[in-house]
Amino acid sequence: MKDTASTFNKIVWSILSRIIAQSAEKGSWPEVMCATEEKVEPYKLYGPTKRSEMVGPVGECPLHECALNQEAAANLWTLSEQKTSRYWSP
Repeated sequence: MKDTASTFNKIVWSILSRIIAQSAEKGSWPEVMCATEEKVEPYKLYGPTKRSEMVGPVGECPLHECALNQEAAANLWTLSEQKTSRYWSP
């Protein structure tokens, strides 16, 4: 946004970001917490807990059951490999 957005979009984002976003540092807290805390549970979602899980302190957030669907995950992985194989090969 800072480099490519129009002046209007920069102004709008500077206002809205105070309400619907948080800093990159705060945005990294859930990943750091999950990597370092022993008390986090597997198959749970951790992230910001305020304003539609967009900002705020880190805690357990609602996780839709489709996120744990192993068959859908396998299909998505296969599709992702097919779509990106022409760009990368081991």
